[in-house]
Amino acid sequence: MHMLAPILPNEPIYIQLQWESGQVLLCVSREGIQRVETGGGERIITIRGSTQAMMSLLQGSLKLQQQLRLNELSVTASFRHILLLESIFFLAKPYDVVH
Repeated sequence: MHMLAPILPNEPIYIQLQWESGQVLLCVSREGIQRVETGGGERIITIRGSTQAMMSLLQGSLKLQQQLRLNELSVTASFRHILLLESIFFLAKPYDVVH
């Protein structure tokens, strides 16, 4: 998490991930990224898509903007927040370790 600290916002931003069979709400702030039950305000960003598209995003196999261009995901957010999310997902993605 320490490599993400410089780009995390001071004020919490809530990200709601929605797919066919469920959803999750995340709180992103300088304190880190946590799963929460309810949002604490009006700063909710919604990302909607199929289960497969959501897994591709979270696993880092496709970038957020690639999936937006392919209409695999839709995002309700400002362009600035989309760029922030792109950075967070890219930096937090799991990397393959070659032995």
